[in-house]
Amino acid sequence: MNQNNTKGRRHFLQQLGVVGAGLVGLPYLTTGCNSKNTSSEVASMPINNLAKDIGVQIYSVRNELNQDLEGTISAIANLGYSCIEAYGLGLDGKFFGQYSPEDFNAIVSDTGMYIASVHTGYFTHEQADVFINAALAMNTKHVVIPYLDEGMRGDYGSVAENLNRVGELSTSAGLRFGYHNHDFEFLLTSDERVPMEILINETDADKVSFQADLYWVRKAGVDPLEFVQKYPGRFMSYHVKDSNNNLDQTTVGEGIIPFPEIFALNEISGVDYLFVEDERTETPILNIESALRYINNL
Repeated sequence: MNQNNTKGRRHFLQQLGVVGAGLVGLPYLTTGCNSKNTSSEVASMPINNLAKDIGVQIYSVRNELNQDLEGTISAIANLGYSCIEAYGLGLDGKFFGQYSPEDFNAIVSDTGMYIASVHTGYFTHEQADVFINAALAMNTKHVVIPYLDEGMRGDYGSVAENLNRVGELSTSAGLRFGYHNHDFEFLLTSDERVPMEILINETDADKVSFQADLYWVRKAGVDPLEFVQKYPGRFMSYHVKDSNNNLDQTTVGEGIIPFPEIFALNEISGVDYLFVEDERTETPILNIESALRYINNL
C-alpha cells in the first residue's frame, strides 16, 4: 500500500472511530479493546427501543437444515424466536432448489414464526421480479443481497447503480431492499476509495438500505457504533454477531461489540429487525439460544 493510500484509509477509519488507526497499513486492523462489553456501566443501560422482533439468520444452523429442515425450524421456534431470516433463494424462485416460497413459508409459519427477511444471491434489476414475487408470496418485507463475488468488486459505482434500480422496483412493491456487508467493503479500492462509502453515498436512501453485520464491521477494524452513528436512517437490520479480542466470532454477549449502545440507537438507525447470526458450526442451537437470552436480558 502506498503512502497516499495509507493516508486515505487512515482518514476514513478515523472518521468512523476505528480502533488502532495507526495500523492502517494492515489489511485487517487489530483491536485495541481488551475488555468485554459487559462492564457494569454498559450492562446497566436500559434498552427500551429494540427492534420490533428478534430473529435469527438460519445460515447459523445450515448443517442442521441439511439434515432435517422442518425439525430444525421447529427447534428455532422452541427457543423463543419470533421470526427468521431465510437464505438460499435462487434465480429459479426456489429455496435450496427445492422449496417454493409458499411451501417454505408454510414450514416456517406452522411453527408460529414468520419469514421477516430473505437473503438472495446477487441479482440485477432485470432479475428482480423473481425475488420480489417470492417475498410477496411469503409476506416477507425485506430482501437483502448478501455478498459480492470478487469479480464484481472492481466497479462499486455500477453495483450502486444496480442497487438503486432494484431498490426502486422493490419499494414500488412495498418491500425494503438492502445490501449486507462483510469486511472487504472497508478496504480501499485501487483508486483509493472506500467501497462502503461508495455504496452508501451513491444509493438513494429512500430505495436502498443496508444490513450492518456488526461482526464484519469490527473485523474490518471499524468501530460498529461509530459506523451506525455516521449513517442515521440507512440501516434496515443488523446481524447481531460478536467478536472476541482476536477478532474471531464468539457467542453474542461474550465479546467486545457494544450491543447495548448500538441498540440504543435503533430508532435513529432505522432498523426493523435484529437478526442473530453465529457462523460457528459447533453447538449452533446452543449458540443462538444464548444469543437470544442475552438480547432479551438487555
